[in-house]
Amino acid sequence: MLSKSFLKEVEIIHKDTHSGAAKIAEKCLTALKRECLRFENKLDRQILKTGIKLLLDTHPMATIESALFPVYSRLTRLTTPNNIRDEDPKAIIELIFATRLEQMRIGEKNTINTLVNTLKDKDSLLTFSHSSTIITALLQLAGEGYTDKEIYVLESRPLKEGERTAYSLANAGFRKTHLGIDFAINEFSENAEIAVLGADLIHNGLVLNKIGSATIAKLFQMQSKEVIVAASPSKICLQALIEQDNDNPWLPTIPHRNVKEITNISSPNLVIWNKYFEMIKPEWISSLIMDCNQFFPPISEGLTEFLEKSSIQFEVKQIKETWHDVDFTMV
Repeated sequence: MLSKSFLKEVEIIHKDTHSGAAKIAEKCLTALKRECLRFENKLDRQILKTGIKLLLDTHPMATIESALFPVYSRLTRLTTPNNIRDEDPKAIIELIFATRLEQMRIGEKNTINTLVNTLKDKDSLLTFSHSSTIITALLQLAGEGYTDKEIYVLESRPLKEGERTAYSLANAGFRKTHLGIDFAINEFSENAEIAVLGADLIHNGLVLNKIGSATIAKLFQMQSKEVIVAASPSKICLQALIEQDNDNPWLPTIPHRNVKEITNISSPNLVIWNKYFEMIKPEWISSLIMDCNQFFPPISEGLTEFLEKSSIQFEVKQIKETWHDVDFTMV
């Protein structure tokens, strides 16, 4: 059975609405690694799959999938004792998790560097909510002396993530940083040269991001202005690649969050709507920055080619061979 300490960590991660996707994925890796080290030689594939499923359900983020699925396919070696023989299972576990974390960090670093080079000649830009990829890239720009830019930041409720973004950028020394509520999009879009958005999940050209992103992208496209999405390879939805069926195209489930974040009022005829994410259509995106690449429409073709050249397709094949072999177990 999964330990009480692991289940408690899962609950804490589920309630974490402030950390970025990369940070949450790291927390998931850390929680799973602790549980695997607890089992060591007794690691069971069914229990392992259940633990990963619980972590996947904490947030609809592709980064969590990219962190955990490859780790799962590699950890299955430890569920077959004949495959490890005299090797130290603890050392193998540590290496598997360290390797995956380093791979993800390299992909994120390359994406940030590509975005930095793309933004150097832009005078003004608009961003939204709190994307760690975009914030890190902008802070790197400031550190390299490219501060003569005007930044427009739209707030995102109910967690006020835009406030944190604007505060970081204002203190970085840019010429001017503007912070407005999400409905300031009409005025802000008239002054910003481009929109730069992050992503929580990417599949076949579709981009899942914070609610409000689709409105921004659509408005900028209507004004014939660039919409750049920046996302590391860890944002590619592995679950979609594993579960995809040509007859039934895969789409993410976007859960409702706690309605108390919106209001405490109640009525039999009142329905409180609180979703954090929505899909941005590919036709509203001018370019997608990922790793060392910048893909232009049709973005889905560029992504397909990227997948074929990268190790991701191999990872998906390995995961498919092991993921469906066992069912979930009781927690």
